[in-house]
Amino acid sequence: MAKSASSSSLDENEKEKDFGLVDPQAAVQDPTEYEPIRTEPKDKDLESGDSHSPRRADLSRSQSGTSAYSETSDNESDTTKSIRKRKPFYRRLNVLKRNPPPVPKERAVCPEYTAGFFSRLYFHWMQPLMTVGYKRPLEKNDLWSVNPDRSSDVLAEKLGAAFNRRRAEGKKRILLGAMFETFKWEFIIGGSCQLTASVIQAVAPFVLRYLINFAVKAYTAQRMGIPGPNIGEGIGLVVGITALQFFQSLATNHFMYRGMMIGGEARGVLIALVFNKAMKLSGRAKAGGQAIPETPPEDIKPGSEAEVKWYKKMLKKKEKKRAPKGAAGVAGGGEGWGNGRIVNLMSTDTYRVDQASGFFHMIWTAPIGILITSALLLVNLTYSALPGLGLILIAMPLLGRAVKTLFRRRVAINKITDQRVSLTQEILQGVRFVKYFGWETSFLERIQNIRKKEIHGIQILLTIRNAVLAVGMSMPVFASMLSFITYSQVNSGLDPSRIFSSLALFNSMRIPLNFLPLVIGQVIDANASVKRIQEFLLAEEAEESGTWDYTAKDAVVLKAADFTWERHPTQEAEDPTSKGGAPVKKPETKKEKQEKKESIQPGQTNGALTAAEEKPFEIKGLNLAFGRNELVAIIGGVGSGKSSLLAALAGDMRKTSGEVVFGASRAFCPQYAWIQNATVRENIIFGKEFKKKWYDQVVDACALRPDLDMLPHNDATEIGERGITVSGGQKQRMNIARAIYFDADIILMDDPLSAVDAHVGRHIMDNAICGLLKDKCRILATHQLHVLSRCDRIIWIDQGEVKAVDTFPNLMENNADFVQVMSTTAKEEKREEDDVEEDDEDEVAAEVKSTKKQRKQKKQAALMQTEERATKSVSWEVWIEYIRAGGGIWVGPLVFMLLVLSQGANIVTSLWLSYWTSDKFGFSQGAYIGAYAAFGFSQAMFMFFFSFSVSIFGTRAGKAMLHRAVTRVLRAPMSFFDTTPLGRITNRFSKDIDVMDNTLTDAMRMYFLTLAMIVSVFILIISYYYYYAIALGPLFIFFMFSAAFYRSSAREVKRHEAVLRSTVFSRFGEAVMGTATIRAYGLQDQFSKSVRAAVDDMNSAYYLTFANQRWLSARLDIVGILLVFTTGILVVTSRFSVNPSIAGLVLSYILTIVQMIQFTVRQLAEVENNMNSTERIHHYGSRLEEEAVLHAGEVRPTWPEHGEIVFDNVEMRYRAGLPLVLKGLSMHVRAGERVGVVGRTGAGKSSIMSALFRLQELSGGSIVIDGVDIAKIGLHDLRSKLAIIPQDPTLFKGTIRSNLDPFHEHSDLELWSALRQADLVSNDQAMEDHSSRIHLDSVVEEEGLNFSLGQRQLMALARALVRGSQIIVCDEATSSVDFETDAKIQQTIVDGFQGKTLLCIAHRLKTIINYDRICVMDAGLIAELDTPLNLYDRGGIFKGMCDRSGIKREEIAGAN
Repeated sequence: MAKSASSSSLDENEKEKDFGLVDPQAAVQDPTEYEPIRTEPKDKDLESGDSHSPRRADLSRSQSGTSAYSETSDNESDTTKSIRKRKPFYRRLNVLKRNPPPVPKERAVCPEYTAGFFSRLYFHWMQPLMTVGYKRPLEKNDLWSVNPDRSSDVLAEKLGAAFNRRRAEGKKRILLGAMFETFKWEFIIGGSCQLTASVIQAVAPFVLRYLINFAVKAYTAQRMGIPGPNIGEGIGLVVGITALQFFQSLATNHFMYRGMMIGGEARGVLIALVFNKAMKLSGRAKAGGQAIPETPPEDIKPGSEAEVKWYKKMLKKKEKKRAPKGAAGVAGGGEGWGNGRIVNLMSTDTYRVDQASGFFHMIWTAPIGILITSALLLVNLTYSALPGLGLILIAMPLLGRAVKTLFRRRVAINKITDQRVSLTQEILQGVRFVKYFGWETSFLERIQNIRKKEIHGIQILLTIRNAVLAVGMSMPVFASMLSFITYSQVNSGLDPSRIFSSLALFNSMRIPLNFLPLVIGQVIDANASVKRIQEFLLAEEAEESGTWDYTAKDAVVLKAADFTWERHPTQEAEDPTSKGGAPVKKPETKKEKQEKKESIQPGQTNGALTAAEEKPFEIKGLNLAFGRNELVAIIGGVGSGKSSLLAALAGDMRKTSGEVVFGASRAFCPQYAWIQNATVRENIIFGKEFKKKWYDQVVDACALRPDLDMLPHNDATEIGERGITVSGGQKQRMNIARAIYFDADIILMDDPLSAVDAHVGRHIMDNAICGLLKDKCRILATHQLHVLSRCDRIIWIDQGEVKAVDTFPNLMENNADFVQVMSTTAKEEKREEDDVEEDDEDEVAAEVKSTKKQRKQKKQAALMQTEERATKSVSWEVWIEYIRAGGGIWVGPLVFMLLVLSQGANIVTSLWLSYWTSDKFGFSQGAYIGAYAAFGFSQAMFMFFFSFSVSIFGTRAGKAMLHRAVTRVLRAPMSFFDTTPLGRITNRFSKDIDVMDNTLTDAMRMYFLTLAMIVSVFILIISYYYYYAIALGPLFIFFMFSAAFYRSSAREVKRHEAVLRSTVFSRFGEAVMGTATIRAYGLQDQFSKSVRAAVDDMNSAYYLTFANQRWLSARLDIVGILLVFTTGILVVTSRFSVNPSIAGLVLSYILTIVQMIQFTVRQLAEVENNMNSTERIHHYGSRLEEEAVLHAGEVRPTWPEHGEIVFDNVEMRYRAGLPLVLKGLSMHVRAGERVGVVGRTGAGKSSIMSALFRLQELSGGSIVIDGVDIAKIGLHDLRSKLAIIPQDPTLFKGTIRSNLDPFHEHSDLELWSALRQADLVSNDQAMEDHSSRIHLDSVVEEEGLNFSLGQRQLMALARALVRGSQIIVCDEATSSVDFETDAKIQQTIVDGFQGKTLLCIAHRLKTIINYDRICVMDAGLIAELDTPLNLYDRGGIFKGMCDRSGIKREEIAGAN
């Protein structure tokens, strides 16, 4: 089967190359296999797709794991190809690589689950996988699925239960204890193994003393000519030492395996718990709803004893506050748990826990080992050992102190890193926008500044750390030096057996001593992380605002209900000196009020005051009932609280008083469509099972049929992350379809018709809202007042209060204000509506026909690029680039020299000791001692210089490469962002950079040091025992083979893990962003299942990496043990010819080396894996395609003076291989003319804008503005001269000022007048007046979510006003504001942009009937272009549109 699948997929690949089509059978292949999302992990979100071709033609998403065809075909083709190629002859010699096995159809369960005792003991159960991995690159199906005992479902259950139990019992360390309960047995086994290993490690060198003694006796016996001791004694000792090594190796392996497994499991299960919590988090917690430490934590009851205690503690803290703030403030320093922080918990904090648990047991076993060693040293050297031990005793706490400062610095650096990551994420989310405005350089600068601080911090941190490590590594040398010098002074000579077994003992202290600071550091880091996670898990949960009573008469009843938003977390200012004000929740007690007053000292900045006075938006005193099948409209101005009321019903706002009773299930259709990275169908069915008939009805009712027919794979088309391949209107309609399909009885819709064209809106209103949903309770917030006459009741909201509730006729009769609002909108006559009906049906039918035709020609490749997975080892090019980025090619040789010097000094120190014990040169004691000390110190010095240089150059390279990558990504064309999931880009900029900054240099340093050490020891041994070279040969070959065998599979497993990890990131991040929607639908469990499935998938690869390492260690330790054995035997057999002091030296070294051998191979793999990160960053920094240059040629500073635009035969497509969206468009826009652009969804309206801003380069034709061809000038020169008011207004975190003018090019006065013109502030409000909600220093949150969509739209308008460009492009900016505001905006556009050229892409005809000319687009061409009146009289498409919107000739004539 595998063969055929692979060959067919090969042919398909070929086909695709030839015709650029996607196989037409895709749909036929497996049409029935749509599982609902919930039952099976979806085919690992596109990312893990193991293909290297950008195609994912088959419906592989939906076929999930069941079909081998979709999952593996692409890569089978790759593997088969690679096998078919003739290999060079030397490659073919390797018998083990012949006949690679086929890729399995489905994944088997991990054999560890059923393996026997010995197989587990020696990790033999890994062998089959490694053999396959050696023969061909591993594919995803080769990896075994997770051992059922270790799946995140089982563990999450356990941990969650333990956590809640401990929480109920009021225990201290809830999370830590719960984790211990969950992983108890593995934890204890690991600990006991490590204890055994530590004891043996301490004892083995002591046995050495007897072996050396044996050699000394033999040597002296021969010199004296008397019979020596029996050789059997020597051999017995060698066997004893070998056996000890063997047991130590086993114990160490199992300790590491257990530790790492617990780490991986903990990470997986914590991700699952964090996700579950994120789904339940309350708005208050999300917003950091505790004014920094001014109010007691949630769980303390007011007036209780605990509260009193708490205030006392606070006072103490306040006194401490004058000192710098420590690591964890209360409630995370009031930062709140924004999406960025939650994602960070999931990525960084769980990873820290994982890291620390690997070596955790060393914290207590290392000191035990050190104690035993010290005791043995005292036995060996009597009290001469004391000075050495004393030195260690004094130095260790000092090093500990140094490690502590490292920790403090790490916390500070983490804050900066958080800032950088969230800024990067924000920029990437709004990247289209950043491009429109030509702001790339400004943002790059901001990132660069943060990065500078970050790197500076990291460099200081690493320098301290290197100093600590250099001292730590040299500690045994200094200690042994002191002791031996003392010993030589007290005793007449140096006895080799005592000296060298002591040297080995001192050396055996090196590993625990080196590891301790590291492990302590990791554990402290992890502890902070556990605390953060625990704090998060204990954060307030959103309470379901209502109660459910399915028998109630009404669908929803609100009694005296008040709701409030929270959204005012403190802003982390970019420059940490200026802190934003604290967030505020409503003062609950007098005491707190008092505290608050005190908390605002007069010296504080104005900003803090305003933050304290600004109240979050509230809705007050709701008394409403909604019947079971009525249609209720909610109307009101911008920012009046319509969306808030719906959010309150959807459970997104916090209820502060009153009651809410729901009588049925609910579905929510938010104003901002949240679209998953999945197929259209999955987005609509949203986890329900698929019912064909119902689904078809829904799709037709939402007018999605024509759109689906235009998509390449109909409803199996992938939608990119954040729904990129679909237009705003389509997104919105999918959003509505999802709400309808869900088949709930209460449907909340927030202005669902805003982003769709008038006639589509009518269609949805008739067929969906008043059609399919006619027997449900529908609550509709809307601006489209023509809908009102069809509603049963209308709720009119203003400033969060209900102004009127009544039927349409009553309001029209009795309410003057209402009549006025209505009179601004055209009334429609019934008969006209009837015409429209027929007309509409025909039109929709006609459209389907025409799209069918188009569809034949129009197919496109699947959207998301699969993540490229390199399958070879990291190329030399990357290494060279890395070294270059570090400061130039000379860095390499320099570092190498330092390495050789430090290692040389090390060996010479020891050799000198052996010369001294045998008094080789006959110097005086003083001379020996002096030289010995000098060598020892030089070793520590060189060691520090080596580590220092590696770290400094490494971080430098990281800085340079990140800068290059970010620059390149921001300069990438839009098509890159359309095809790359955001999660993947952020993964590179957070995880990969983290690796480059923090782990890569460490791994490199350790690798080179240990390698140098091993090489130098071998040289030393061979120079005395020539026969050793013979043993070294075969052992070396075995060693190399094991390493290669290990690396070929380890690399692949690791890469799979990285790809699967980004799936976890994507799913997690995506769901966290859509929390509101998921909650309203009550689908938390289903999403949590999908995240767990992703976690299990990641872990299936992650756990194997550990087993893989242990497999290698167990095998390589055998090599090491054989080396020890060989050395021992050589010492015994050549006991007569070689001086015992040399024998002692060699033996003491070989013991320390056993551990190092496997360490080196693993470190090499580690360096390789970490270099993968470098490779990925390098890929982003050098391989991405770029847009045109920012500045090219001279542009006169006054350009464009008039704003005349000439489109000449413009052709454009979004990506190569896709059909043209503009097909030869020609239009001459005169200077200062206002042109409205209308047309159906997908007619190419927005494409005009993309072409004008050169987001996509033209395929043909040209656009000339005021005589300058825009293709000939730099992008920045072009974009900075145009202004845009985009469809979805993106705001960035900061203040209103920084959003209007990020480059600080304008005065506050200009900004203020723009806010005024945009009607965001009233005309009488003074600029200094900070009492209202909007002023220049108002805080803007991530994505501007603390303002309503209408307000954001107005800010986008203000932004365009500030720009003062001659040409303004407006993309239906009025789609989410009510008519009154709309009129204001139109007025502003008329006044503010007087005499400027204006292109407006409109969905509502009413907005543009007074424009100079109207351009009607159809299928990428201009269908009609003339003044509105002429077009109306001509009676074409435009007239039809006017009729449908109820616009008469008189209105047009009157408007113009």
